[in-house]
Formats: sequence, structure tokens, C-alpha cells
Amino acid sequence: MSLLAQLRDYELRMRREGIKTVSDGEQASEGEMPFMYAMQNVRWEVRLQQDGTVRDVQPRSSGKKGKDLGQPLPAPNLVRTTNIKPRLLMDNAEYALGLAKKENDKNTVKRHDAFKALVLACAEATGEPSVGAVARFLKGHDPERFRAAHLADHPDFAPDANVMFTVDGVSPLELPEVQRFWAAQFAQGGEEEAGGEGLRAECLVTGEMGAVMDREPVKIKGIQGGQTSGMNFISANAGAFESYGLEASRIAPVKFEVAEQYANGLNRLLADPETSLRLGGVTYVFWAKEGATLPVAQTLSDPQAIDWAAFGLAAEETAPLATSAQVRSLLTSICRGRSPTLDPGTAFYGVGMTPSGSRVAIRSHLTTTVGEVAARLAEYFAAQRLAPIHPPGSRFPDPDTYDLRTLVGSLYRDASKESTAPDVDALVGFALSGRALPRSFLAKLAARHRAERRVTRPRAVLTKMVLLSREFKELDMDKDTLDALNPEQPDPAYHLGRLLAVLDDIQGSVMRANTTLVDRFYGSMSTTPHAVVGRLMTGSQAHLQKLRKENEPAYRAKQRDLEEVMSRLQTIPAKPLSTAQQALFALGYYHQRAHISAEIRERVEAKQAKAAPQAPADDTQPREGATP
Repeated sequence: MSLLAQLRDYELRMRREGIKTVSDGEQASEGEMPFMYAMQNVRWEVRLQQDGTVRDVQPRSSGKKGKDLGQPLPAPNLVRTTNIKPRLLMDNAEYALGLAKKENDKNTVKRHDAFKALVLACAEATGEPSVGAVARFLKGHDPERFRAAHLADHPDFAPDANVMFTVDGVSPLELPEVQRFWAAQFAQGGEEEAGGEGLRAECLVTGEMGAVMDREPVKIKGIQGGQTSGMNFISANAGAFESYGLEASRIAPVKFEVAEQYANGLNRLLADPETSLRLGGVTYVFWAKEGATLPVAQTLSDPQAIDWAAFGLAAEETAPLATSAQVRSLLTSICRGRSPTLDPGTAFYGVGMTPSGSRVAIRSHLTTTVGEVAARLAEYFAAQRLAPIHPPGSRFPDPDTYDLRTLVGSLYRDASKESTAPDVDALVGFALSGRALPRSFLAKLAARHRAERRVTRPRAVLTKMVLLSREFKELDMDKDTLDALNPEQPDPAYHLGRLLAVLDDIQGSVMRANTTLVDRFYGSMSTTPHAVVGRLMTGSQAHLQKLRKENEPAYRAKQRDLEEVMSRLQTIPAKPLSTAQQALFALGYYHQRAHISAEIRERVEAKQAKAAPQAPADDTQPREGATP
């Protein structure tokens, strides 16, 4: 099934289930959105009487700070570029009231006349009294007299704001006959304004023959970095994009009503924070064919909001983080809370989009099942398991899991100034489909390690995830033991990283230097260790001798750590380390630091426990021979 068909099916399902459209945090007043209606912000209400005379003009405030665009409500919608196209009974003040946005704009009169003609046609076709009252008002309307008589008390009135009409409390926009009249304007594919009968072709979505759209009737809104006025899925504005003499949206024939459905379906997903995710210039939407949708967007953007503690996963420092089975069970339970009939076999869809001029570019399209996505997410978070340097209970504990923004940001000095869309795509692909992370991640991570002369935990987590997701022929490593320190790792690059951490710890035990061993030698040790290991070992002997004189127990512990690491390094690689070996070096360095931190905490806790006053004996029971 094509993407457009999936989006159309989603919109039709939402309408069948009576799910209201979400837009700008507001909901439609009730029921299903009428055809070619959309949520529109309306700032002003012109209140009329049955004879068409003006009662007054009232502002409709959204209550939001900044520029007040008015309250949203379902109203006629269409795509408008340079052509004069009025909306029915609701439009900006230039169309609805003839008040020019720009002084001496000759097209203002044409726009107002087009709006007036559409209302008159609606009044004649529907016979609705309220529409007739608006038509009578427009026949005798003089823009300047109206401004002087009714807008003097509203200095914030602007011609670009939307205006609607009510007649004795009745809004014509809500009348079924008016809605049917507006829908009829597009019944033949919306081609009347183009001056022809329109193209008849096979619809690419439904396979049915009929009139197809000339241009998409609904703009896509909410694409990060895209045009705020909306964007197109299907369009061509140059000869290079046209074929067989077909222009605009006719290059991919789709029936007009079908285009309205898939566009509204996507807009519905984009407007809902539970089904959309925006990061690094990429906009994602996720949905299921039936029932509840897995909380993918929230899980990837804010995994700390997931109640991992429900499984007792973060209670103890030594307790492992979530296993794949536990994460999968948790995500499924969340959905079952929303939809008890959740079926793991239900189809699940995801789309990644970026702007390309005025068009939506599809970067990725995922079609899988709910159960498969839950399993992949479980593996994604299990891959983030890593020994903490600052465990739960410390002042600034390391999080159990990281969000996408933190992981992507770890690749750059300042991610906000970089083009991170490919990296975001790669991580989302790994999280949802198990696609291997790119090798280029390791080069970027190694560059950040050398530049900052340290291995941060997010970078260590991402390094581990890359190593797990790919096969590296140049590495000899045990993938099952990358969570914490493993002295049995066979590759020497891992133990070279450990060695740097141990030597740095030895130096730190006897002196507080402004420039540490890691500051000076991380870059050379992680690339050409053969050139610097001998020098570092010689320097460490002087530190150990000093430590032996000052603190014999600490000396024995440090000497033991050094001997253990060196026993794993029978030979030092003479060639520069590859990018993958540098990644394993960084992980070994991080693991050893975490191990050293854990030993320090154990000693401190033991010392505190020993120094703590003993609890007094329980004297509540009477002693032998004593009088109770």
C-alpha cells in the first residue's frame, strides 16, 4: 500500500470513529470535519440582523500571547496562490469587507467582488435565510463607511485577519446546506476556476477513473523548517518536473476528494504531539492501522517519561537496566491502557519528512507491525545499557536512557549549527527497524573525543550502539559484554583505553595538575599508542613510588590495577588504530573510569558506615531479676 493510501485510510478511520481534528491545540466543535473545511483562526465576527444591517463587530480572541489570530473554528478552506479565490462566508477582511491590505491595490475590489459573488450564489442555491442576510449586507456594503461606523473602537483591526458573519446568533458556516454547497464547488475536481472540465485519469491511490485534481486542495502544515502557509506533496512548477504535457499536480493523477483526505490525515497526525516528532530538521509521524498507536514519538524524544521504575529497573546501582523483554512489555502495556484490543500484528507506519522549497520531501517510510516496532524499541533501549559513573543516589545521576536529541548532539560541538538530518534518520531507523548505524558515526565520535579529551557518557552509549549494530572485521570483541568493564575482552584496543584511565588515575592520586594525562595524551594514545605507551609507563613509576611512600594501601591497589591491565597487553599495536579500534578504545577507557568510580564509592561508603555511631541496645525488655 502506498503512503498516500495509508494516510487516506487513517483519515477515513478517524472520521468513522468520530475522532475530532486537532489543530493548534483546539478541537473541531463537533463531529466530522466537513469536506474542504479546516480549522481556521477567525479574529473578527460581524454580527448582522435578518435584514442585513450591522448590529456590531466583535473580536474573537484566542487568549494567546503575541499576535492574536483569533479563535479557531471549522471553516471553508482552499489553496490560494496568486489567483483570486474567495472562501465562502469567511475570509480575510480584504475579501470579506473590501478593506485593502496595501493602499491603492487595484485587486482589492476584484477580491471583494469574487467573495460577494460566491455568497450570492450560495444564497440562491441554498435558500438559507442567514446566507441571504449576509448577501443583502454585501449588496449595500461600502468599505469606508463600514470602517468609520464600526471599526473606530477597534484600533487593532487588521485587513489580513479573518472575518466571519453571524445572523441573530446563527453561523451560516455550520449549516449543512452551506457545507454541501461549498463541497459542490470541488465535486468535479476543483477545475472550474481553471476554466476547463479538468483532466480525467486513473487515480494513483484508488485506481478509479475520474476527474483528478489540478492542484492539491489542502496544504500540509507543521513540517519543521517548511513554509508556515503550508506545503504540497504533489506539484510541479518547472518544465523539468513535467511529463506528457501534464502540469502542477496532474503529474501524479489523484482524485480531488482523495487528495483532501490524505492531506487532512497527515495534518491530523502533524498536529498531535502523540503522533509527531520534530528533531534536527526532520519531521516524523507515526500511526497504526487500527487501535491505539505505540507512544513512539514520546518514547524517542523523552524516554525518561516512561515509567521504568514500574519494573524496578533503577532501584539499585547494580541492577541491570531494562531487558528487551521488559521494555517490550512496558510499551505494550501502555498501549493496552489506551486500547485493550491492541494487536501486535496490526500494521504500523512511520514517515520522515523534510522541506524542499514549497514541497514535502519524504526521507523515510516505514511499514511494519506494532509488535515488531515494540521489539525494535526494546532492543534500542537495551543497547543503551552502560555502567554509570554517577549512579542513582548521587547528586547528578546518569540517566538510564537518552533521548534522540542528546545522542545526536553528542556527535557535534554545536548540533544547532550543523545539518543533523541524516544522523537523526539513522538513529530513528535503528530504533524502529533495526537498521545498522553508519560507520561515519564512529569517525565523528572519535573526533569529539580527541577534541574534548574526554569520553562523555552519551558518546560512550552511542559508540556502544554502533559497535552492536554492525560487524567490524578488524575488531575481535565480545558484543555481549559491552555494558561494563570486561577484562576478558580480546581486542588490545579496549585494554589500551583501560590503560589510559588507570595511568590517569595513578597521576591523580599523587597530584592535582591543571593539565591531566588524558588532556595531554588522549589523542595520541587513541591513534598511535605504540609511540606513547613507553613514555607513559615510565612516568607512572615515579607517581607510584611517591604514592607508596604516602599511602601504602592505595599504592598496592593502583599497582594491582596496572598489572591487571598490562597482563592483557602482550603486544602494543605498531600500526595506527582504525576508526573502529578507536571506538573500542573509547569504550574501554569509559568502562575503566566507571569501574574506578565504583571502587571509590565502595570505599567511601564503607568508611562512612564504620564511622557511623552504633545504635543503642534495645532496653525495652526487662533485665533478669529486675522489677517490671
